[in-house]
Amino acid sequence: MLRVGMIGLGGIARSHAQGIAELDDVEIVACADLIESTRAEYMDAYDVPKGYASHTELLEDPDIDAVGVVLGHHLHHRLSVDALNAGKHVLVEKPMALTLEQCDEMIAAAHANGVKLMVGLTNHFLPVNIKAKEILDSGELGPLITIVSYMSKNWNHASRRPQYRSRYHGGGMWLSNGVHVVDRVTWFMGSQAASVSASIGTRAHYQAGDDSATAFIRYKNGLAGVAVSVGFADGGPIHDTHVICANGSLKFAHSASGRGLWIGKNNSWDEVEYDYWPQNMRLEWGRFAEAIAQDIESPVPGEYGRHIMEILLAAETSELSRSEVLLDSGESWNSQAAGEPVQIQHGWV
Repeated sequence: MLRVGMIGLGGIARSHAQGIAELDDVEIVACADLIESTRAEYMDAYDVPKGYASHTELLEDPDIDAVGVVLGHHLHHRLSVDALNAGKHVLVEKPMALTLEQCDEMIAAAHANGVKLMVGLTNHFLPVNIKAKEILDSGELGPLITIVSYMSKNWNHASRRPQYRSRYHGGGMWLSNGVHVVDRVTWFMGSQAASVSASIGTRAHYQAGDDSATAFIRYKNGLAGVAVSVGFADGGPIHDTHVICANGSLKFAHSASGRGLWIGKNNSWDEVEYDYWPQNMRLEWGRFAEAIAQDIESPVPGEYGRHIMEILLAAETSELSRSEVLLDSGESWNSQAAGEPVQIQHGWV
């Protein structure tokens, strides 16, 4: 049984709790939040026996094996490093951190303490994405040519907390939601990125963070993809991903406004059936628990989370410099740092 402590009890912490509730081998045994009423409500709603006012108190609890760091982006680094140094496995929400230096410290802390670090990039656990990846991996559609992916939605500026409207604190549409699009393109591309050219700006709102971005990403396999992330003030949502291959195409989406998967062949589109489950966090935590139990690479390891951050940050540099930006690792391949068996379910390939 993997015993979890949840740190930060905002809206996403509820999704984590609902997913974990469906698992037989994972349970939440403690939670931490500064606000007493929030703690009490969460403990009551999800039958959590222990609550703490701070993460430092929670990390002293010997009954906790792993923690979920599921609060503001600006706190991911500090709380993850503290937890890893306390000997706890960590599943940290996206984006991994605010700088590559912070990501490196998190990865180093995990290796130094012999614990697992996983980044909560949920696209790896969405049923439609898993089925689409299965089709691509089968070779049925032939070699990949390009990918274009969108996340265009209402930014809900009025109800969004200040830290998520401020780039200084790691907010804005690009880091908050563009991370999903970049992850999606990169995961399906099956390659590490080499360079980025992007246009990023604040065009629909008065705030200290961006609300729209378009990035052209070149990959080391010689291909390129486009990631579009827009938080509009009003409009119709688009969450589509289009994958063009030599012998066929895929288009798929997963959102409240539309969900489905289609294969394009012979100048027409045919819908593909797939198993669907509403709780994506269930599979996310299930695979994390599996990696810990088997001592294998986590499904979304820190090194992969860092690479996604490298792309996101390079895109911001591209906007400021008005030029294509070569990633630091752009002219070479990153290699697996730890000698551990690889994850065969949803690993970085």
